Amino acid sequence: MAWRMLKAAAQLPPPALPAGRRSFGCPKMAESASLYCGGQSLLGSVRDLPDLAARLVKPVQAGAEGEMPAGYTYLGQLLAHDLCTPTEGEFDYALSDPAPELTRTTVTQAERTQPLHLESLFGPVSADLSLPELHRFPPAPLFYPYFAADITRRKPASGLGRTLGALPDTRNDDNPMIAQLSALFIAHAGAVTTRLAARGHSPADSLRGAKTATVRMWHGLLLRDLLPRLALPALADTPADLGPPGAADIPVEVMAAILRAGHWLVRSQYRLNVNTVPVRLLLRGDPDIAALRARPGAENFWRIDWRNFFDLDLLSPPQKAMRMEGGLAAMFGSDFGLPDAMEIHSSLVTSDNDLALRDLARSTDGGLQSVSSLATRLAPALRSRFPDWLLWDGPARAKLISDWCNACGHLAPPHLAADPPLYLYTLLEAGRGPATQGFGDGLRLGALGSALLWGAIRAAVETAEAALPDAPVDPDMPDIPDMPSLIRFLTLNSGV
Repeated sequence: MAWRMLKAAAQLPPPALPAGRRSFGCPKMAESASLYCGGQSLLGSVRDLPDLAARLVKPVQAGAEGEMPAGYTYLGQLLAHDLCTPTEGEFDYALSDPAPELTRTTVTQAERTQPLHLESLFGPVSADLSLPELHRFPPAPLFYPYFAADITRRKPASGLGRTLGALPDTRNDDNPMIAQLSALFIAHAGAVTTRLAARGHSPADSLRGAKTATVRMWHGLLLRDLLPRLALPALADTPADLGPPGAADIPVEVMAAILRAGHWLVRSQYRLNVNTVPVRLLLRGDPDIAALRARPGAENFWRIDWRNFFDLDLLSPPQKAMRMEGGLAAMFGSDFGLPDAMEIHSSLVTSDNDLALRDLARSTDGGLQSVSSLATRLAPALRSRFPDWLLWDGPARAKLISDWCNACGHLAPPHLAADPPLYLYTLLEAGRGPATQGFGDGLRLGALGSALLWGAIRAAVETAEAALPDAPVDPDMPDIPDMPSLIRFLTLNSGV
């Protein structure tokens, strides 16, 4: 945000939120007294973060296996991209001198007119825009029995840089996992378009109806399939955002802290099909994927066998995400996953922890409400149902932070235990501990993270549903409650 470029005397919290953000449970920004202020000084607070980020990084192969099939971590990435565009800017603080201006010129993020309308894939649902073109892999039912497609990429006009798919938000082409996951939703819209056209609807009506049907399916997948895996199912009935209905802006607490929990789940390497590929290679991308696929015998380069990522075949169990505890895998550092233009300011470089540092920074200076303020906001709706939650006990929360810092040898500043960044508290609460106290046992977010995620996404889905245009419906369209059902539907309707 622009305020980060203020002089070192700048104080926390920031004076305003980015466009398209609000505080959880509020129509706009919460009162300043309820916002996280850390060490109050921006300079002091951000200088606390590199050492803290170093404690959040674990060895590449560390981390016990959880229950969540690995594909859902990338579905969470699609959710984040579909909620809103990134407005936080780079992690560049003017500590001793101005940071260099850095931009990602090869990546575009179209503005959202409506969150959760899959505008990151389709653009506005009501606009007469054709679906993005897909690359179809050659049929290989013996080795790849389920549908698979990818985003069709084109070389940049300059000839420089890697090929990117023609998507409204090219973050959805950052790696083969998110690209081919996006292709599933585009393929679904294509299949519904064909079905509606066969019922006699015009091309424009068929396309609009297909996009609308795919968006509604997306909402169902979020509420019935993804969120129960990320958040405690007992909190699925959390009142929608505990705030005024109809607000389309996304709570900054969800974008800048809660959804960052997905970074703790990603393993160091995954088996795409018959191969095991380090995630750092998936993140880095190849300069010309189409050219690589044109080589003899390489037609299935980077093809995803979805059995490796979702529960599709009892004889081929999927790979699992890591347990949500301990921190980020060490592969996430400036040497691997991040574009060159996202190096951190030289004043903050102490270790190879760019992603952990960036996640902490967003939770520290992004204008989020403090943990204690959020607990106060949630208490009227939830305390009587869950009286033993750690969330209601300030000294117990402080002990959770202090014990973690002591266990990893981190000399924490006094303000950290009293008022931790939401990102840090949420992820420690997701770790091992009594379920009655609101811990997630490493499998899901804990009490606070779960309540915020359920409430915010349910509110966003309700708002998105109300904003969908009138469109024709296929009454014979089968229900698709989860990702395996979507893949099976596409397999049966794609000629594979």
